[in-house]
Amino acid sequence: MAAAECRAREGNHGGVPLQTGAHAKRIHPDPPPRRATPLSRPAQDGDCEVLLTSAQEEGLRVRKGTRSTCAALRRSYRGSRGVPRVSKFDNDFLVSRQAALAAWAVAGLACWVSQTPFVTAEISAKDDFVKTDKMSFKLGKKPFLFQGFNAYQLPEGAGDWGPVGKLMVQDILKKAQSHGLTVLRTFAFAGRLKQNALLTGPGEYNEKMLEALDFVLDEAAKHDIRVVLVLESYWNTAVDPDPTHANGIDKYLNWVKEQKNVTLERDEFYTDKDCKKWYKDHVKTMIERENSINGRKYKDDPTILSYNIMNEPRCEGCGATLQKWIDEMAGYVRSLDKNHMITVGEDGFYSSEFSDEQHLLMNPGEWANDQGQDFIENHKGKDISYAAIHIWPDDWNHREVRYQHDWILQHIHDAEKVLKKPFVIEEFGKTRESGEPFEIRNRFMETAFMDAETNMRRGGPVVGTSWWNWYGKGDGRGDGYAIFSEDDSTFEIVTKHAKKMKEIAKKRDKKSDVSREEFNKLYGMFSSDGTVETLAGQTGEPGHKDGSPKSSQFNEPHGLALTGDGKYLFVADTENHCIRMVNTETGKVSTVAGTPGTSGDVDGSVNDALFNKPIAVAVPDHGRFIYVADSGNNNVRKVDLIKGQVETFVTKETPFGWIGNPQGIACDQSCEKIMLVDSGNSRILDISGGEVKVAAGPLDKGWENKGFGDGLGANATFSFPLGGALTPDGRFGYITSNDNCAVRKLDFKTTEVTTLAGDGTDGTRDSNNIFKEPARFRWPMGVAVSPDGKYVFTADQYNHRIRTIDAETGEVLTMAGWVRGFQDGVLISKDNGDDESFTAAMFDTPRGIAVFSGGDYLEVYVADSGNHAIRKIRVDKLKEKLEKSKTGACKAEPGCIDDKKITIRSSG
Repeated sequence: MAAAECRAREGNHGGVPLQTGAHAKRIHPDPPPRRATPLSRPAQDGDCEVLLTSAQEEGLRVRKGTRSTCAALRRSYRGSRGVPRVSKFDNDFLVSRQAALAAWAVAGLACWVSQTPFVTAEISAKDDFVKTDKMSFKLGKKPFLFQGFNAYQLPEGAGDWGPVGKLMVQDILKKAQSHGLTVLRTFAFAGRLKQNALLTGPGEYNEKMLEALDFVLDEAAKHDIRVVLVLESYWNTAVDPDPTHANGIDKYLNWVKEQKNVTLERDEFYTDKDCKKWYKDHVKTMIERENSINGRKYKDDPTILSYNIMNEPRCEGCGATLQKWIDEMAGYVRSLDKNHMITVGEDGFYSSEFSDEQHLLMNPGEWANDQGQDFIENHKGKDISYAAIHIWPDDWNHREVRYQHDWILQHIHDAEKVLKKPFVIEEFGKTRESGEPFEIRNRFMETAFMDAETNMRRGGPVVGTSWWNWYGKGDGRGDGYAIFSEDDSTFEIVTKHAKKMKEIAKKRDKKSDVSREEFNKLYGMFSSDGTVETLAGQTGEPGHKDGSPKSSQFNEPHGLALTGDGKYLFVADTENHCIRMVNTETGKVSTVAGTPGTSGDVDGSVNDALFNKPIAVAVPDHGRFIYVADSGNNNVRKVDLIKGQVETFVTKETPFGWIGNPQGIACDQSCEKIMLVDSGNSRILDISGGEVKVAAGPLDKGWENKGFGDGLGANATFSFPLGGALTPDGRFGYITSNDNCAVRKLDFKTTEVTTLAGDGTDGTRDSNNIFKEPARFRWPMGVAVSPDGKYVFTADQYNHRIRTIDAETGEVLTMAGWVRGFQDGVLISKDNGDDESFTAAMFDTPRGIAVFSGGDYLEVYVADSGNHAIRKIRVDKLKEKLEKSKTGACKAEPGCIDDKKITIRSSG
């Protein structure tokens, strides 16, 4: 800016109208779109000093007397009670005449800034454009690193905040360059207020706002920062008191209403001929615009890196319609501009119209299946240069780094294996409430950066990231996701990531600095090394069929019990009313007793006996007989595998009332101690030797005395307990208390009941999580204990996960599972470049569990009830060796069972 122009600006108050009352000048723009509660504030006294300090940091000479001017303004700015005079409407702050004067006072400062060279590099009109090269970006012959950030509001601030806004733009861009950032993503539209709308009607523009966008692009070029221009948005984020004002696609719908008196649904935007024409007209205006500052046409400006054709487009239940619109508009942009790259600008959901079930399971919820977006289909087109996604853990109710990790890796996999295009994590962040530690948000950012770095190390499709959203000095707006220039700890992470990405690009950083132990801790894993396979019931369909793993079928299997040598697994096949057996070495399935599909209460031979919803089983190490919690008959049955006979071990009538729907049963190594979970009565029974005693919980009428209380014997309370397990010596019992969402511990010697883990509230958190929240379960059921009693394992049925609990400390970690599904694979996705390490195992309502220890590895068997299958988890690289499962019973007479020497209903 020329000195004469500066003097002219000083003479007319820097172009800031000095208004009062209802028409007071709006200094601070309103909060950003669709995010959480804004942390807005009006202009503050210190803003003048902040800007002056910023100038001094640049080495500028501050005009004599300026600080005294600030002091005077500060005094006049305050009301009689020391409160700034402001009025407020819909999250938008209007400041009084005094604040406008404060902005005018620094207009001269803006002139000094504009005449001072801040940077050592600049994008010229003759520079190369960033292009795709297979799955990477190139600038000329060199790789281009997309080190990005979002600051959607910069054009709005530059156009509607006077010199203060322009100074803030310069300050952010200068700092961005100093942090090693190379890309700004911003909105090529404005209009949350009527006065700052860029597009005011079909083909009608606010020239002031266009010039503001010109300014942002010109300043970005001076700071060697390229720009992703978002051409339009799906969201209506208008906050003007005039209810007729709208932005996003809603403004187009309003214009149709005004001109033709036709009310369109939002999804009709994509098919209405007028809306499509006006959108194309807007695109053409932007692409063919000549920058009023540097004279470059947008389509010829290397400062622009790419276009988003729309921010987060949606079309509920009409994915094919949205896809047609994307193809058409991407093609139109390409017809006007051959230089710049194009992407969609979407969240990255998978659509039920295009994607398979496994991809739909990756969505943040079933609601996302019908939003119209389909990551693969939307990015397939020849005019789409690269793929990009957004991640909103709070908005999507997935406030855990594990979900963010899996969301990123799924899209990396699709970009690499299917699309074969570069990939950008385009929007991501984490809310931070006022006063909340930065650690939580920083951890989310670190993990996203870590995934990007890992992929770049192996030469995958990730070319960069851009986090949401940067607000500058003195900017009091900001949603919950806001990152302010003053957030030093966050910018330390940003700078570290930028440096690391540069080193990776130069092939100097070939190995992750995150150890396996740190990785496990980060994602709450018992161990990240291991696999899950389907041992039996591989069809996933309900039914009854013995035989091989591929052909065998179950119908909602529940409880499991394993022989001491780990060779035979017994299954309570609940809806088939049968007891089944699986050879763990071959996967062969047999029926021990019960008639498939027929319920009853009949003792006798294994061929004649009938059960009614058997739900849990227990066996001694030698496996020669089985105890069954026969829930539908409210009793306990015993199956003698040597004789091939079934008898009733404990009847439903007891001295303490009827047994009510027993859901769990367990015994020690020899089954001398037997524990029954009397679920309907919310109590635990000791039924050793067939004699019934109440070990814990109410003596009678337990359904009236449910609760969540620790204590001795009858003083302890449960609420519908389900699973049970005993330590090998029978001293301690572990019970999953379903309605309490907790795992309880019973000392059979003292009768004391304590809570090992869980606090009565359902949830997904593991211990030591970054939110400092307690570990929680979602109605856990099956439970098992390691041979040395160090660890307790539970089937956390409605989290679809297998969890481990340290029996001494109560620390809870995840062993396997994350979202509901039916998929074999690794315990947690890793970006090693192969399908095997990428594919993470999924479960559907796991309800039974049994454990075998090999010392330095574990084999955990799971009754995956919703998938009608038996799964096997192999966990390797334990942090400490465990005691091996005891096989002594197999060596002593008469030894462990052999499936060739037992009597069962069907050998398969």
